[in-house]
Amino acid sequence: MGGSERFGPGCAARRAAAWAVSESEPESEPEPRDLGAAGPAGSPPAAGPAGRPRRRRVPGEAAARRRERERRKEQEALEKRRRREAAAAWRLLRPERCLRLMEVCADPGLLKDPGSDAWVKVLSSLDCKYSFEPQAIPCSITWRRNMPNTLSTPDGPMVKTEEEKEVLVLVEPEDFLKRLFSLTQSFVNAPSASQPDLNQVLPLADLEGSSTKTYSLAIIGLDAYRRCNQEHSRQQALSPGKQSPSSQPGPELCMTQEEILEALAVLQLWGNIEVLFLDTWQEFGQHVSALTKAIAKRPYKRQLESQELPFCTAGAWTSRVRVEKDGTGLWQVWKRQIQQFNRVSPATAAAIAEAYPSPSLLLQAYEECSTEDEKRLLLSDIPVKLDVSSKDRRVGPDLSRRIYLFMVSTDPDLVLDLSA
Repeated sequence: MGGSERFGPGCAARRAAAWAVSESEPESEPEPRDLGAAGPAGSPPAAGPAGRPRRRRVPGEAAARRRERERRKEQEALEKRRRREAAAAWRLLRPERCLRLMEVCADPGLLKDPGSDAWVKVLSSLDCKYSFEPQAIPCSITWRRNMPNTLSTPDGPMVKTEEEKEVLVLVEPEDFLKRLFSLTQSFVNAPSASQPDLNQVLPLADLEGSSTKTYSLAIIGLDAYRRCNQEHSRQQALSPGKQSPSSQPGPELCMTQEEILEALAVLQLWGNIEVLFLDTWQEFGQHVSALTKAIAKRPYKRQLESQELPFCTAGAWTSRVRVEKDGTGLWQVWKRQIQQFNRVSPATAAAIAEAYPSPSLLLQAYEECSTEDEKRLLLSDIPVKLDVSSKDRRVGPDLSRRIYLFMVSTDPDLVLDLSA
């Protein structure tokens, strides 16, 4: 009967009362435990506010994070410094300022001639430094660039000097003819495939780093020297009794113009040595001035060529088009490209550019054509408005064909203009 007493009416009443309390009153939530207090041995770690176990910090983790933040700040500061220094160096290389960084180094032997004052006067008018110091090759001129060394240490040099590769050598007319004659005699009996000995014209075998240099020769008054000697030879021929062995003209004066041109071609092809013939010291100074300006602007031009769309650089003297960062000006570039075709007026180029505002849109239109003839004549019916009073005319099939071949052909030797 013990089982009947457990499931009697009194027990059922107590269960009903307990169920009624649970429906009317919410259960009280357990009191939060102290998160800092350690539980008994073997108990799980204390839970955080979200009910997840609290992660234990590894010793030294905060210091490692702090060092990482400091390293990132130093790296960002170094990157900003490099950008500022690069911008400052770029400003120094601009055409209006780059000439101040150049220094012309001339050999003192160039001052021996009485007419050398003329070229020194031209050199002094340049906005650059110049000095006279002995060079590896007598009577030669070299160039160097003195750049501020912004990345140097406090104990390092403040100016970084760079030697340029150009070397200009002044040769006397008599000496130049003798060198050319020796060169022509060296390959008269030599095998056809042998390399000529250019050291007879410009001795570079014993010079260190000569392979990295670009040499050019300047000769002042060669024509006047040859005419003077030819006149002297004619006068001696009229009075043979007054001739002396020392006054006999050398074999180099008998060189013809063809022989001289052949020797110059050998210098250009085998040694990449350019020869410049001048009449006066004034022309020599002007050549040195022009060469100095070209060398000074070389880094600036090289930087421009490395950028995207270098032909879009602003400049009124070059008639270029400026392209902004938002793409403004690209349409003008596309129109200028079309205008480069023969017999294409600005109005015709503008009409084609308005119909197809970009090269990609024109290529897409070619792809949508079904036949080859349709592609060639795609632009022929585009109207071209010359002015308000005149009638409209069309682009025409010839220009349409030329532009199509230019856009799709892969043959670099293809002739676009049949009338050329």
